[in-house]
Amino acid sequence: MSFFSQNKFLSIGVAAVICAILYFMFNSSSAPSQPLTTSTANPALTQQLLAALASLHTIQLDDTVFTNPVFVSLTDFGVTIPPENVGRRNPFQPLSGGVVSSGGTSGVNLQGLSR
Repeated sequence: MSFFSQNKFLSIGVAAVICAILYFMFNSSSAPSQPLTTSTANPALTQQLLAALASLHTIQLDDTVFTNPVFVSLTDFGVTIPPENVGRRNPFQPLSGGVVSSGGTSGVNLQGLSR
């Protein structure tokens, strides 16, 4: 009992949190909530959507754009990425070799870090 008398504010705070949790658990409405989706669909709207999707198959794209001299004269300013050395198979595997423990880097393995 001496703990509660010495820590009145902490005890009151913990009791308030427990009461709030219990209040929200038992006082929540038990009525079922509305579903996020409805199962009743408008058949006319569904048919309209299906007709619009079917009309997408009839679209013809004109590919003469790719033979247009203006399109052919476009320049690619992309940067080529040079090949790099591949790293280790398992980067978390300990490195073999000496461990440096002086100079403020205790336990750091510096082998293989120089180029």
